[in-house]
Amino acid sequence: MSEPAVTPEIRPQRQWVTLRSGSMDVRGGSGMLDHAAHDLRSLVGRPHACALVCEPGAAPAPVEEFRRDLSDQGFEVRALEMPEGGCDLARVEALDVLLAERDITADDLVVAVGGLETLSVASFACASWCGGVSLAEVPTDVVSALVAGPSPRALDLPGLPRMVSHDGAARFSLIDLELIGADPGREETRLAFALMVASAMADSAKAFERLWDAADDVAAGEPVALLTQLMDTVKSRGRVVSSNAVATRQSISYGQDFARALRAVTAGAAPASAALADGLRVAARLAVAQGVLSIDDMLAQDELLERLGVGTTELPVDAGELVAALRAERFRRTNRFMMAIPRAIGRVRPATVTDEELVEHLGAWCAARSA
Repeated sequence: MSEPAVTPEIRPQRQWVTLRSGSMDVRGGSGMLDHAAHDLRSLVGRPHACALVCEPGAAPAPVEEFRRDLSDQGFEVRALEMPEGGCDLARVEALDVLLAERDITADDLVVAVGGLETLSVASFACASWCGGVSLAEVPTDVVSALVAGPSPRALDLPGLPRMVSHDGAARFSLIDLELIGADPGREETRLAFALMVASAMADSAKAFERLWDAADDVAAGEPVALLTQLMDTVKSRGRVVSSNAVATRQSISYGQDFARALRAVTAGAAPASAALADGLRVAARLAVAQGVLSIDDMLAQDELLERLGVGTTELPVDAGELVAALRAERFRRTNRFMMAIPRAIGRVRPATVTDEELVEHLGAWCAARSA
């Protein structure tokens, strides 16, 4: 008779992540919300008012228990629902109005519970409210756990998506595996895996090696390996966005421009995970063609994506439409057509790509999907 499998103990992990505006205390584990209020109490000192901001649809049971715990720790909790709307300045203003109505000041604490857009809006609002109010983020999905703290989503303008970029402003991030539900079979988790690869490629060879060594366990959803990699990727993204070099900071967009262009021409039918992974693959092939990346490094990135189960886009795509969409994506933000491409594992930089190179490589990529 076989013995029952033993579930490994998931010990809490903590690390400081460097941001341009300071640093962020990131704590991860399983059941983190059970003692998160106590942790926040010890971090902020004497408790003041606490605005508990939850996005619509957040699981009510853990949020209500968290609210009671915050009250038990001496916080005067003022619960409010994140205003409806997009990830834009209007929603930031609506949140500011709620903070004003609840008399939240710079001496207080804001705890935001939600996904990437909710946390990004809260980050923008808290960075400027009363000159800056402390923000603790509680991500409710695996992508927001990776991205929201160090690199919040840029805000939209009417007809102009992701135009208002801002630095991460959270002081604390609480990553609870039970809350984010990182199931390897879900598209959201596959997107997180693609982000792990992009982040490691932009950060350092050592970060890539750590992900390479852990890839099989991470892809299988092994909790300890998954938590460790989540924490490592958040730290990698923090290092990239806090660099003194503008070119290094810009590498955080690795693969993103292609992914957004592809999603646009397929009307969102291309899975976000595959679109980002294809952006990494195309950028690496452009780098090889320019002679700045070795074929071995390109193949290593390909293999890592494959081991993590991040596939490719199978939909037929018109090459002319994709080229036009990618050019529009770049020229919306810069007068020069440049893409983030890898020069080595752990070194991604913006580089000029000629029209001929772009047409050749995107044409070949599209042709492979229509064959």
